[in-house]
Amino acid sequence: MKNFEEIFLAVINGEIPLRKLKEKYGVGIKQFKSECDRRFPIGTPEREKLTAILKANKSKPQRVEIKPEILAKTVDGLISGEIPTVSEASTEIGVDIQTLQEHMLDYINNADNALKRQYIEYEAKKHPNYSHINFKALVIEMIRMQETQSAMANKYGIPTRTVSRELAKLEKDEDFAPVYRIAKELASRQMKHGNCRVENKTRMFNEFEQSLINDTLNFYDEGPIIIGTPKTERETKYEKAKKLMQQRQELGEITNKEAARKLGVSISTLRRARITVEDYENLKGNEKEPVGEER
Repeated sequence: MKNFEEIFLAVINGEIPLRKLKEKYGVGIKQFKSECDRRFPIGTPEREKLTAILKANKSKPQRVEIKPEILAKTVDGLISGEIPTVSEASTEIGVDIQTLQEHMLDYINNADNALKRQYIEYEAKKHPNYSHINFKALVIEMIRMQETQSAMANKYGIPTRTVSRELAKLEKDEDFAPVYRIAKELASRQMKHGNCRVENKTRMFNEFEQSLINDTLNFYDEGPIIIGTPKTERETKYEKAKKLMQQRQELGEITNKEAARKLGVSISTLRRARITVEDYENLKGNEKEPVGEER
């Protein structure tokens, strides 16, 4: 690699972030790391300095900003096909793919319904299974808006049968069961009322029922409807369990029985959440163990 010493010193001295290597030197992060691995064996001072920098970068990620007009133009270009791939778009803008995707998702989830629909249809060409859709978040919005499944499907440009199929899958999700039951009850009442909508002043639930429903939905934090890399079921369960454990910790030194009552869950739910968190974090800890290093 040409100019390796210059590049290495620039990185070590903090003169250039790793994400800017491609732009300034024409060298990708992966290529740079591979060259470092080749030149500096584990245990050398140079390797230790680089390792420390990489750890610092991971622990203190900085969000690179993209001008709104550039972001809008990029999204339009991708949807229209003028820009072939996200990879090419990221190269043109001068940011890494992950950063661009994060900005795009923020932009699209806060855009009007027309753009959301266009983007979903664009992604569906690459992911016909609609893995870019967070159906749990979609179901929660459907209940809050008291919309039908077909109305939500039309709003987001998703086949109605896909929405129905994904909703049916949630029946076996123990943690999401309360929301699933509310969605089924909403559908049943909509059928009885001839699929009346909120705009027609026909509410599907009375004031007391709506209050209970809101309390239930507020317990769930499923994020945006349009997502990038879908979370695995294990990741989703871990995040939910972690949140519950944090709430338990905030209650201080009281019994688990009292904590469960205050949190509106059972003692066994608290116990399962603790085990879920421990198992997941132990697994991730093992995955991060350095390969080939003496311990």
